[in-house]
Amino acid sequence: MSIKPDLGMRMVNDGISRNTVQHFYDFRLDHLSVLGRGRYTTIADTPYKGEMHAMSLDFNQEHLEQILDRAPAEIAKQVKAELSKDPLTARTIEFKGGVTISVRAGLGEIQQSLYENFVPLVVQEVLQPDM
Repeated sequence: MSIKPDLGMRMVNDGISRNTVQHFYDFRLDHLSVLGRGRYTTIADTPYKGEMHAMSLDFNQEHLEQILDRAPAEIAKQVKAELSKDPLTARTIEFKGGVTISVRAGLGEIQQSLYENFVPLVVQEVLQPDM
Protein backbone atom coordinates (compact mmCIF):
# COMPACT_ATOMS: atom_id res chain seq x y z
CA MET A 1 0.00 0.00 0.00
CA SER A 2 1.51 3.33 -1.02
CA ILE A 3 1.05 6.55 0.88
CA LYS A 4 -0.94 9.07 -1.12
CA PRO A 5 0.03 12.74 -1.12
CA ASP A 6 -1.90 14.96 1.27
CA LEU A 7 -4.66 16.98 -0.40
CA GLY A 8 -4.45 19.97 1.94
CA MET A 9 -0.67 20.24 1.58
CA ARG A 10 -1.02 20.00 -2.20
CA MET A 11 -3.60 22.81 -2.16
CA VAL A 12 -1.29 24.99 -0.04
CA ASN A 13 1.61 24.28 -2.40
CA ASP A 14 -0.65 25.16 -5.35
CA GLY A 15 -1.23 28.58 -3.76
CA ILE A 16 -4.81 28.06 -2.62
CA SER A 17 -5.63 30.51 0.17
CA ARG A 18 -6.88 29.39 3.57
CA ASN A 19 -9.81 31.76 2.93
CA THR A 20 -10.91 29.79 -0.13
CA VAL A 21 -14.05 27.80 0.54
CA GLN A 22 -14.03 24.24 -0.79
CA HIS A 23 -17.18 22.16 -1.38
CA PHE A 24 -17.09 18.38 -1.17
CA TYR A 25 -20.23 16.60 -2.35
CA ASP A 26 -20.97 12.93 -1.71
CA PHE A 27 -18.13 12.62 0.80
CA ARG A 28 -18.22 9.09 2.24
CA LEU A 29 -17.30 8.45 5.88
CA ASP A 30 -16.73 4.89 7.04
CA HIS A 31 -14.87 5.84 10.21
CA LEU A 32 -14.04 8.74 12.45
CA SER A 33 -11.14 9.33 14.78
CA VAL A 34 -11.55 10.99 18.17
CA LEU A 35 -9.00 13.76 18.69
CA GLY A 36 -10.41 14.89 22.05
CA ARG A 37 -13.72 16.01 23.52
CA GLY A 38 -15.84 17.32 20.65
CA ARG A 39 -12.98 17.11 18.12
CA TYR A 40 -12.97 14.53 15.32
CA THR A 41 -11.34 13.73 12.01
CA THR A 42 -11.71 11.29 9.16
CA ILE A 43 -9.53 10.47 6.18
CA ALA A 44 -10.63 9.52 2.68
CA ASP A 45 -9.07 9.22 -0.76
CA THR A 46 -10.05 12.10 -3.02
CA PRO A 47 -9.07 12.89 -6.61
CA TYR A 48 -7.34 16.21 -7.28
CA LYS A 49 -5.83 17.24 -10.61
CA GLY A 50 -5.91 13.68 -11.94
CA GLU A 51 -4.21 12.09 -8.92
CA MET A 52 -5.59 10.42 -5.80
CA HIS A 53 -4.81 12.24 -2.55
CA ALA A 54 -5.45 11.53 1.12
CA MET A 55 -7.85 14.10 2.54
CA SER A 56 -8.07 14.70 6.27
CA LEU A 57 -11.37 16.30 7.28
CA ASP A 58 -11.64 17.77 10.80
CA PHE A 59 -14.97 18.58 12.45
CA ASN A 60 -16.48 19.45 15.81
CA GLN A 61 -19.31 18.10 17.98
CA GLU A 62 -22.00 20.16 16.27
CA HIS A 63 -20.91 18.85 12.88
CA LEU A 64 -20.79 15.29 14.19
CA GLU A 65 -24.38 15.59 15.39
CA GLN A 66 -25.43 16.83 11.94
CA ILE A 67 -23.57 13.94 10.31
CA LEU A 68 -25.23 11.42 12.63
CA ASP A 69 -28.64 12.92 11.81
CA ARG A 70 -27.98 11.85 8.21
CA ALA A 71 -26.55 8.45 9.13
CA PRO A 72 -28.42 5.16 9.22
CA ALA A 73 -29.86 4.63 12.72
CA GLU A 74 -27.50 1.71 13.42
CA ILE A 75 -24.39 3.82 12.75
CA ALA A 76 -25.67 6.78 14.77
CA LYS A 77 -26.43 4.47 17.71
CA GLN A 78 -22.98 2.82 17.50
CA VAL A 79 -21.07 6.11 17.41
CA LYS A 80 -23.12 7.68 20.21
CA ALA A 81 -22.64 4.59 22.39
CA GLU A 82 -18.86 4.61 21.82
CA LEU A 83 -18.58 8.29 22.62
CA SER A 84 -20.81 8.07 25.70
CA LYS A 85 -18.46 5.42 27.14
CA ASP A 86 -15.36 7.54 26.50
CA PRO A 87 -15.47 10.91 24.73
CA LEU A 88 -11.78 11.74 25.27
CA THR A 89 -9.46 8.87 24.39
CA ALA A 90 -7.94 9.18 20.93
CA ARG A 91 -9.09 6.25 18.82
CA THR A 92 -10.80 5.35 15.56
CA ILE A 93 -14.41 4.21 15.40
CA GLU A 94 -15.14 2.25 12.24
CA PHE A 95 -18.68 1.61 11.00
CA LYS A 96 -20.14 -0.54 8.25
CA GLY A 97 -21.97 0.96 5.33
CA GLY A 98 -20.77 4.49 5.86
CA VAL A 99 -22.44 7.86 5.74
CA THR A 100 -22.49 10.15 2.71
CA ILE A 101 -22.43 13.88 3.38
CA SER A 102 -21.68 17.15 1.64
CA VAL A 103 -19.59 19.79 3.39
CA ARG A 104 -18.13 23.22 2.98
CA ALA A 105 -14.57 23.33 4.33
CA GLY A 106 -11.43 25.41 4.39
CA LEU A 107 -7.75 24.66 4.80
CA GLY A 108 -6.56 24.29 8.36
CA GLU A 109 -3.10 24.77 9.84
CA ILE A 110 -0.09 22.64 8.91
CA GLN A 111 0.14 19.60 11.21
CA GLN A 112 2.95 17.12 11.67
CA SER A 113 2.55 13.36 12.05
CA LEU A 114 5.26 10.76 12.48
CA TYR A 115 5.50 10.37 8.72
CA GLU A 116 4.68 13.70 7.09
CA ASN A 117 3.40 17.23 7.31
CA PHE A 118 -0.23 17.59 6.33
CA VAL A 119 -2.98 20.20 6.20
CA PRO A 120 -6.45 19.08 7.26
CA LEU A 121 -9.55 20.56 5.72
CA VAL A 122 -11.79 21.93 8.46
CA VAL A 123 -15.57 21.65 8.14
CA GLN A 124 -17.31 25.00 8.18
CA GLU A 125 -20.76 23.60 7.44
CA VAL A 126 -22.45 20.27 6.86
CA LEU A 127 -24.72 20.97 3.90
CA GLN A 128 -28.32 19.89 3.64
CA PRO A 129 -28.78 16.75 1.51
CA ASP A 130 -30.50 18.62 -1.35
CA MET A 131 -27.68 21.20 -1.79
